[in-house]
Amino acid sequence: MEIRIDKNWVITSDTFQFILNRRKTVKSGKEVGKEWLDAIGYYPTIPQLVSGLIHQGIRDSDATTLAELASEVERIGLLCQAAFANHSAVVE
Repeated sequence: MEIRIDKNWVITSDTFQFILNRRKTVKSGKEVGKEWLDAIGYYPTIPQLVSGLIHQGIRDSDATTLAELASEVERIGLLCQAAFANHSAVVE
């Protein structure tokens, strides 16, 4: 499974867990420009992964008010909804 949430975040899985990955690009060396996935967290369920993604978004946010923080959480939730809807449409 590979579900792209946005340009930075991708969900993958193995037999035991769901993995939250941050998309990164090699900046130097032979493979400059090549993209790779950096595992950020391992979760037993999708709801826990989404919670982890929201926490990561909050930590990365430049929000200075609770309203801005709430908007960031809502934005991430909508991204997840769209990504899961698009993925399920492809799978069916």
